[in-house]
Amino acid sequence: MRRALLAFTAAAALVLAPATAANAEPIGGARLSGYDIIVDPGPGATDLPTVPASAWVLADLDTGAILAAEAPHVQRAPASVLKALTVLTLAQRLDPDFIYTSTYDDVAVEGSRVGIVENATYTVRELFFGLMMQSGNDCARALAMANGGLDLTVAQMNQEAQRLQAYDTVVMNPSGLPAEGQVTSAYDLALIAREGLSRPDVFEYVNTRVLENFPGYMPDQPGDPRPTMPIATQNPLMIQGYEGTIGMKTGWTTEAGRTFIGAAEREGTSLVVTLLNIEGDIYPAAASLLDWGFANIDEVTPVGYLVDPLEPMLDEAVAPEAIPASGDTTGANAVDAQGATADSAGATAAVASGESSGVSWAWVIALLGAMVVGLLMVVQGIRALRTPPPTRRARRPVHDDDESPVDAGVSTY
Repeated sequence: MRRALLAFTAAAALVLAPATAANAEPIGGARLSGYDIIVDPGPGATDLPTVPASAWVLADLDTGAILAAEAPHVQRAPASVLKALTVLTLAQRLDPDFIYTSTYDDVAVEGSRVGIVENATYTVRELFFGLMMQSGNDCARALAMANGGLDLTVAQMNQEAQRLQAYDTVVMNPSGLPAEGQVTSAYDLALIAREGLSRPDVFEYVNTRVLENFPGYMPDQPGDPRPTMPIATQNPLMIQGYEGTIGMKTGWTTEAGRTFIGAAEREGTSLVVTLLNIEGDIYPAAASLLDWGFANIDEVTPVGYLVDPLEPMLDEAVAPEAIPASGDTTGANAVDAQGATADSAGATAAVASGESSGVSWAWVIALLGAMVVGLLMVVQGIRALRTPPPTRRARRPVHDDDESPVDAGVSTY
């Protein structure tokens, strides 16, 4: 019951806040609505390329200025680009050196897998590489269980989306596999990418081309060396050597089609492109927009902006005190240790109090309703007061982009 109420609190705030503000200006600017292409070229700008995608955003990572977009706030199924939110959420909460022992349920997960094996040990850092380089749904589940369970992780991902003001995003699982009601938008993906690339650890996970020594089977005899295997990125910008590539994630399902988050940096300018429901190959769609952006960044007037998060990221990651037993997805004892928000923790405490003292469920539901209304009022006030960021900001870590790209197949998951 605690699990259901925690999920209810996050889901209610997530769904009701955008609905209440349906008549308000879209997040990021008044022009970012509808399904049309949005661009404001100056006299020296070249023509925007034709992009075979249903929705996309091209933005400056540093200033947040949106150079052009199409259907930026239209909600669509994300596929595995949702893992960009998974890694951002869990990198704030999990110690990268924490050792997790895999289970049968991790190994048997549906869809794309990096190839973790049952009853084997992995560091959280290794699982993050498998998650982002090869889109391992097995790694997504393992990380969620290391974090305290699937339900807790989903609740925290929804909370993270709210922190980023990614109000078009609704999370139902950490992998991006098809799930009823699981959606995002090109605009939200740009917010997620911008925040993720500002973290050195996430930057490393998405900007590594080959990891030579991903752990394999456990050795037959204690003390023997453990076999390893190489894993490689599936990012077509990296694979095909797009100049200045710095990440980030591919996706594909029958429902979502091809989806992509890409980023590149040239001569001090860093751009991000997000595309949903791409018809055809990812590379030409993403590369053509990035090329246009680098050539025209000083020739266009921004049509909107990527808003800043409402709150800073968590201070530090922590190692879980204990791993739940196989099949335990509640994470009820891990809420505080994993850094859940005060509202969610308070809701859980209120529920516990009600269970032990016989307080009626009507009182608990009324309390949750009041919390949601209060959150809506705060969100509305913030939306009314926001202004575009006036200057370029340095948000990302220093990196080395000299490593040669490698060949790897585009994922299907």
